[in-house]
Amino acid sequence: MAARGRVTHFDDRPKNLSGWMEAIRKAEVDALIYDEIGMDPLTLQLAAMRLAPLQAVTWGHPETTGLPTLDFYLSGAGFESPSAQDHYSERLVQLPNMGVYVEPLNPKVLDPDLRALGLPRNEPLLLCPGSLFKYSPLNDWVWIEIAKGLRANGGGRLVYFISSNGSMHLLLTRRLRESFAREGLDFDSHVCLIPFQDRARYFGLMQRSTLMLDTLDFSGFNTALQAIECGLPYLAFEGEFMRGRLASCMMRRMDLPELVATTYEDFVQRAVALAANKGRLKQIRAEIAKRRHILFADTAPIRALEEFLVEEIGRQRASHRAAALSAE
Repeated sequence: MAARGRVTHFDDRPKNLSGWMEAIRKAEVDALIYDEIGMDPLTLQLAAMRLAPLQAVTWGHPETTGLPTLDFYLSGAGFESPSAQDHYSERLVQLPNMGVYVEPLNPKVLDPDLRALGLPRNEPLLLCPGSLFKYSPLNDWVWIEIAKGLRANGGGRLVYFISSNGSMHLLLTRRLRESFAREGLDFDSHVCLIPFQDRARYFGLMQRSTLMLDTLDFSGFNTALQAIECGLPYLAFEGEFMRGRLASCMMRRMDLPELVATTYEDFVQRAVALAANKGRLKQIRAEIAKRRHILFADTAPIRALEEFLVEEIGRQRASHRAAALSAE
């Protein structure tokens, strides 16, 4: 692991709750930062205890924890709305911009075989690469309206990615087929389902595609970042909560508000209009190429996190010393 060679101490030996409790307490850390709470039962159990004077969580799972043992939530200022603190039980710390340091992947890129994937070569391809659980049935109508708009402008395909493991894609496909049929639309004329691609072919596919569409209300981060690295315009949906603002932050950072929709109807209209405007898409690609560097190698969040930790740990130590003196 990359972290192993960059820290003064690395421990991955404990396998159960009591083992991790002992290891953390023995280390006597000043601050304990969880990269996510909510996706792993063991992490949730640990976070429910007070194992360090300062305990914080960040947005590996983009939700407040509701735990009284978590003092701070580390987010990015670009992700949050003006009333964001109301959405958190923890004290919200808004690190600059996206709140993280990222670097481009710069992978090897292979041209995909569109015919083998069942994708047309002469129609706009609108990629929908979000995790399948993010596609709520409440929003099926949005994809139907986009399909109608594409048809009115000469065609285009919504492209979803399916896994050979599990049944979620079967549930999604059946639901969408039924929804399209109720609207009198032929599902197979508007939607393509393709297997997940390896990174080289996925980047190649992005370079051959027209547009990438955000997942509604639960935005994509890595998907958006990778699209921008490829120069693929990414239409972001900006929701109320941080989980629905990850991609819109990037577009606003690059001063591309044209790629941010704030209502479902706006999302449909922008998707259809952009897919039909080859000239404007070419201009947007050029603008992305000029501005995408602003998203990468941003050290401001790291410096801000350092300052936050130094200040809070220093404050806590001073408070403990004052309490000890008053007890004497």
